Amino acid sequence: MPVPSLEKGEVDHREFDESRDDWHGDIDHGFDPAFVKHTRRKIDWRLIPVLGAVYSISLIDRNNLSFARAANNLQMMKDLQMTTANNGYGIASLVFFIPYILLEVPSQMGLRKYGVRHWLGAAVVAWGIVTIGMGFVKNRHGLAGLRALLGVFEAVLFPGGSFLISCWYPRHEMAQRMSWFYSTSIAVTGFAAILSWCMSHLDLKGGLRGWSWIFVIWGLVTVVVGAVAWVFLVDFPDKATFITEEQRHWVKTRINRDRGDAVADKITWPKFFRYAGDLKIWLFAYIFMGTTLGAYQIAFFLPAILASMGFTNMEIQLLVCPVYVWAVVPAMISARLSDRFRVRGPVLLANNVCLVIGATIFWKLPLTQKGARLFGVFLAFGGITALIPMIVSWSQTSVRRQSKRGFSSALVVAFGGVGGILASVAFMEREAKAGYPTGMTLSIALQSSNVVGILGLMAWFKYQNGRADRGVVVLEESESFRYQL
Repeated sequence: MPVPSLEKGEVDHREFDESRDDWHGDIDHGFDPAFVKHTRRKIDWRLIPVLGAVYSISLIDRNNLSFARAANNLQMMKDLQMTTANNGYGIASLVFFIPYILLEVPSQMGLRKYGVRHWLGAAVVAWGIVTIGMGFVKNRHGLAGLRALLGVFEAVLFPGGSFLISCWYPRHEMAQRMSWFYSTSIAVTGFAAILSWCMSHLDLKGGLRGWSWIFVIWGLVTVVVGAVAWVFLVDFPDKATFITEEQRHWVKTRINRDRGDAVADKITWPKFFRYAGDLKIWLFAYIFMGTTLGAYQIAFFLPAILASMGFTNMEIQLLVCPVYVWAVVPAMISARLSDRFRVRGPVLLANNVCLVIGATIFWKLPLTQKGARLFGVFLAFGGITALIPMIVSWSQTSVRRQSKRGFSSALVVAFGGVGGILASVAFMEREAKAGYPTGMTLSIALQSSNVVGILGLMAWFKYQNGRADRGVVVLEESESFRYQL
């Protein structure tokens, strides 16, 4: 029976039945287009900017270690007795990721129990206080301890934010929202480099060195952002209060039509072990690890990499910003193309190739070719910034059930922390002047292997979709579910 046309704001409240085909493949069928457009825009503007602001300050607090390191001619390295022999900077970078990785999966259990607003808001305020404390440490051990504590609280955010977005949007709208969530924070981090350079000029004001002021000021900003987020963060669709019941029904209907998992299901131990046996999630995690190794290589060591190219300290601080801001462009173009044509693998492949080529250029060309090497930095970081949200969104579109998407988000992002550990270990301070040969070799090798991983996923998904079309297998416990290639 055809669905009658509905007036603006009216909603068809019939229960969803996955076996029905009267919506003709259009998940918005039966809803007034003006109502759909208004509601989608309302959700976009309420959900994405707040998550983006919170993740922006998360990246800044995670990466301001490199800003503090570069301030006032490496004064922090001298004050905290961080040398090439003790690898104090590498250790401070590394210890963040140990609790960050271990707490990714368990941290997501609090999202449903305590609500997004309280769980994430409290975490932001807490890590802001920790960041302030970094400005008052007296040695490298104190800094390392607080960096580890920072990892405890930041473990909540990225997998939680990614999972939350996936609960609001159908699969063909995820990539753009994930990219806005991630890439806008990257651009803000670029401006943070310049602001941190300005903060370093407070050196010796109030008895604090410039690097201390960087931690203190950004920590205070984080506490303010966390307090605002505590008020304005959006909860899951079934709990959100800023939408009407008609709008809530629209959200649930289109999610059910897309993949049939609008209703939350609790994670149990049998589910946990069953999800852990899904090899495609682990492959997504491996690909994410190799990509984030490149991201942390830029975040922690870009100033040193630029210094190895022959740029002065002031030139380095000014060059960091455009690298970060530029990266938004390929990220958003890639996400838009991916969602519009509902393809994932080919877009990831193109960006992965840009990453490998760019990294090879800025590593291997001679110091005299500054312009070409800087072009390599732009090319590589553009590829990285496009890849990270798209890997997460592809992994979220490739599973079904909210509990499984929560597990997948946490596991994939946790392996991003493994990439951070590899960056901290492989990019050794004693190799800085030589351009970090160990770290660059490992990074390019892993990112090259990602090409094989992406091709493998595309081939497997196509094979499984064909089997599902023939009725040989049921994918993700749904006869209508198909993987996006």
